[in-house]
Amino acid sequence: MKNIKEYKTNSVDETIQCGKTLTEAFTKGALIALAGDLGVGKTAFTKGIALGLDITEAVTSPTFTLLKEYEGRLNLKHIDAYRLEGIDSDSLGLFDLIDEGNVVVLEWSNFLEDLDFAPDYIVTIDYVTENERLIRIEELS
Repeated sequence: MKNIKEYKTNSVDETIQCGKTLTEAFTKGALIALAGDLGVGKTAFTKGIALGLDITEAVTSPTFTLLKEYEGRLNLKHIDAYRLEGIDSDSLGLFDLIDEGNVVVLEWSNFLEDLDFAPDYIVTIDYVTENERLIRIEELS
């Protein structure tokens, strides 16, 4: 089943709320592939995902650590693949993270080679204006 929703946000807070709305009804783990240019709001959207999972810890970008883990109603694994170009999903251990029932947010999934499985959601965030964003959420499962 393929379901596509689009949202326009006009602030960081609205982008966070959009991410929260996506996950607040989750009852099981999922893989969310997150795409968008640098600075477009991927981490803000992920902050919302964390809020929807009842995570109270501050969410920050995993750019330099590659993986950040947060505990909540469902655990969140936030991966930034920007510096992992050419690495396959097996080497990253992505399947194990998903198989454990976590919600996995994968930024820059296009940098990974041979992604062995389809994400449950593809979220694309685009600039419209300096403050406005177009968020496209494609549900694949």
